[in-house]
Amino acid sequence: MRRKLLNIKAENPFTSVVRKALINTARSCMVHVNATQEDLEYLRKDPPFPEKASCIVKCLLEKIGVVKNNKYSKSGFMMVVTPLVFANKKKLDHMKTVSENCESEIVHKESSPCDAGNEVTTCIFKYAPELHLRG
Repeated sequence: MRRKLLNIKAENPFTSVVRKALINTARSCMVHVNATQEDLEYLRKDPPFPEKASCIVKCLLEKIGVVKNNKYSKSGFMMVVTPLVFANKKKLDHMKTVSENCESEIVHKESSPCDAGNEVTTCIFKYAPELHLRG
């Protein structure tokens, strides 16, 4: 148990930089979709997110290439996660499986303009909950 706690606290410096970049991008998306800090706080919870929060996520996913043309991009997802896991073949293989599962499962209902934000994050967190930016 103690060892597990230490591993969580000893965050990879690269992961820390990526996390900060994602948070900054989410903040710029917040401005872009005219959302509030309260809307941004929903992203600490599990999807589905309310409309404004979903729009923040969709904007963020577009900026990093996970959503292209309002659809999930398997290659975009792999480009984002590969630098985080390339040193660990097991984790890299896991992320490939996540990308393939989401490619086949995401339906893209588009009942609202920001549905891709909820659909993509729901699938990614289902198979890779470790990617959730809680807390």
